[in-house]
Amino acid sequence: MTGDRSKSVGWTGYTWEPNAVFKSFQTRLVLFFVALFAVVEVVTFLAVQNGIRITIDQQAQDQLLKTRGILERQIAATTDDLAQGTAILATDFGFRQAVATADHSTITSALDNLATRIKADRIILMSVDGIVTTDTGAAADAAARGDIVTLGKANAPFPFAAMTEAAAQAKDDRAASIAVLDGRIYQLVVVPILAPVPIAWIAIGLEIGNSFAADMRSRGSTVPVDVTFGFADDKGKWTLTASTLADTRRGALAVALSAHTPASTPETITLGGDDYVTVMAPIPGPQQGSKAYAILQYSLNLALAPYRSLRLQLYALATAVFLASLAVVALIARSVTKPIRRLDAAAQRIQIGQYTEKVPVLQADEIGRLSRTFNQMMEGIAEREDKIAFQARHDMVTGLPNRVAFEVHVATLLAEHTTTGQPRCSIMLLQIGRFSEINNTLGHNIGDELMRKLSQILKDRVRVGTFVARHAGNMFAISLAHEDEAVEAVVIERILAIFGEPVELDGVNVDVTASVGVARYPDHGLNARTLLQHADSAMYVAKKKGLTYAIYDAELDPHRPERLSMMGELRQGLERGQFQLYFQPKVDIASGMITAAEALIRWVHPIRGFMAPDHFIPLAEQTGNIGRLTAWVLDSAVKQSRLWSDKGIDVKIAINLSARDLMNRHLPDTLAAHLADYGVRHDRLILEITESAIMEDPVNALGVLNAFHAMGVTLSIDDYGTGYSSLAYLKSLPVHEIKVDKSFVMKLASNPGDEILVRSTIELGHNLGLRVTAEGIEDAASLAILDRYGCETGQGYYISKPLAVAAFEAFYADSQWSPKRNRRGDLERPSTAAAGG
Repeated sequence: MTGDRSKSVGWTGYTWEPNAVFKSFQTRLVLFFVALFAVVEVVTFLAVQNGIRITIDQQAQDQLLKTRGILERQIAATTDDLAQGTAILATDFGFRQAVATADHSTITSALDNLATRIKADRIILMSVDGIVTTDTGAAADAAARGDIVTLGKANAPFPFAAMTEAAAQAKDDRAASIAVLDGRIYQLVVVPILAPVPIAWIAIGLEIGNSFAADMRSRGSTVPVDVTFGFADDKGKWTLTASTLADTRRGALAVALSAHTPASTPETITLGGDDYVTVMAPIPGPQQGSKAYAILQYSLNLALAPYRSLRLQLYALATAVFLASLAVVALIARSVTKPIRRLDAAAQRIQIGQYTEKVPVLQADEIGRLSRTFNQMMEGIAEREDKIAFQARHDMVTGLPNRVAFEVHVATLLAEHTTTGQPRCSIMLLQIGRFSEINNTLGHNIGDELMRKLSQILKDRVRVGTFVARHAGNMFAISLAHEDEAVEAVVIERILAIFGEPVELDGVNVDVTASVGVARYPDHGLNARTLLQHADSAMYVAKKKGLTYAIYDAELDPHRPERLSMMGELRQGLERGQFQLYFQPKVDIASGMITAAEALIRWVHPIRGFMAPDHFIPLAEQTGNIGRLTAWVLDSAVKQSRLWSDKGIDVKIAINLSARDLMNRHLPDTLAAHLADYGVRHDRLILEITESAIMEDPVNALGVLNAFHAMGVTLSIDDYGTGYSSLAYLKSLPVHEIKVDKSFVMKLASNPGDEILVRSTIELGHNLGLRVTAEGIEDAASLAILDRYGCETGQGYYISKPLAVAAFEAFYADSQWSPKRNRRGDLERPSTAAAGG
């Protein structure tokens, strides 16, 4: 097995984790079937047990009902015996005579003999009107002693008068009933003493006690039925007078009956943890007094005792079946989950990208089909991953490796160079010129065809050992391992030679140009990303300078880190007062006196030191800070004009505006506000604008220039002769002067060609009604030529370099060009200021 096995999905071959066993399908399958068997066995056991319980309950109820019938018959038979014995005594002549004559001793003797003979527990003699005259007592011990106990108080009425009335009306002259007397239950028979009419009544009672209950238990049923006799008082409290139950359970039964008297139908009562099926059998009795009950009970524990062995057998059988089912289910679950584990292992191999090891197909069922499907899935995934990997590393149009693959290749190449110590390698970025034009003119499909053809030509003609990739839409990347720069030069020549020939595209021969940027390892970077970045910078420089290729030069890199740092520091420099204005004097060539000064910004950087505009003005334009910079220059220049005016220094100040400034329609209003704030006339400023700045957006630029012209500000075209504006367009501009670029003036005295161009430019300006200023005057001869051709104003290092404010003021006061000397000056002799600068 391969792959990460830290994840637990089962038992065998897997690392243990908490609760991992319950995550296993095999375990859950086993637990499911075991639980199912357990539920079936429990349900079966409960069903059997419930069936037995129902059967026992039914048998118990049948036995109790049977015992109830026997009890009723036994009471009836006992009543007959009592009635016969009582009738014999009632018809005895001597007894009747004793009753008639109230011979108490004879009566007592006769009653004792009768009680002994018929085993009566109580004999009561009453007068004909129901008044008790003699009572043998309420207890068996009193009868044994022969005590005579009167019932209640003397001459008390017989409590069951209804029985005497029933006996008087009965054909057999007797009445029998179960009655509760003095807290005891008696079988009571009442008969009259006739002579020949009733002269008294006699009641004979047989107490229903524990012996009677035990006798009823032995006779009543073949099963052990407990018999209890009792009655309830008016408050529902039960008194049990006789019972075959143990004393503790007898008391518990009294409490249970007092809490809830069961109905006549069988019910279950729990006594001392034992369940008894209970039947309440009311015993017919007289209307007076408490009603007696026979309580028949059958213990379910005793009834279920024969079934205990059966229950143990069921337990043993259930345990055996459970263990057998556990073993069978474990075997089945293992056989089911084993192929699933194989599939799981295959899935984990897929997860880590291994597709070679197939799942063995060992079955012809659903698992086997799933295994075959799994193998087909692995093959499909492997094929798609190969395709995706190819697409991720290759360009779909040319089939060449793409930028990602090129970076990986270069990283590998550099690692080999580090290991083997090979000296050098070069990275080249080649950008196709006019690619957008080809796409827009001929269609994108033709553009794709061009890239395909060029990619094939590059692979065929460039030196073997190079690695060619498509870096971007119209760019190729090439790596080259070489020993010296001569090899690199040969490869570059071969690449550029490809673009010296037209390429046929859809029947059209198209000239294709290219710009190549080169970065060398280790001179220009130590990793693939840096080398590509520097090759891109070199290519940008080549395009900007119109070259076919360029080698990376850190000084020309517009994206080097220090330049990025300077972009963020420029705004801070404005806020912290790190910028200064320097002023280069302009002289009126005819008079030789200073009439103006060009304001030139300088940055005194706290770390980099003194910085000229060429180092930060392009950055300001790129970052959008040129607006803030221009606003600062305008404010500072107007303020300085005010200060010089107050000191009597009569010079105009020239300010340079960039192309971005000419896009700002609010700039004229800003300048007007500064002039108003400092009280400076509009004609004291000269705004210098380059031709290229105007041509970048002629419409907006012309609007801003017209606004400045309307204000009365002098406008000058700077660097004239280096741009692309036509004479017709120049004529339409609201400018006052043109400024000849220094590239035509610096060698004016030694280069006849420059002299012709300068003279033509001066004549052109005058013909258009414009003044002409020449910059870059380096010697007296050039100044004399300019004077001869009528150039109005000049500036350059021959006159003075740019000066700080204090130095300019001193130069204005003391130099040969000072208006205070009120003379033209010596045009043939260099000034001491120029020589020093």
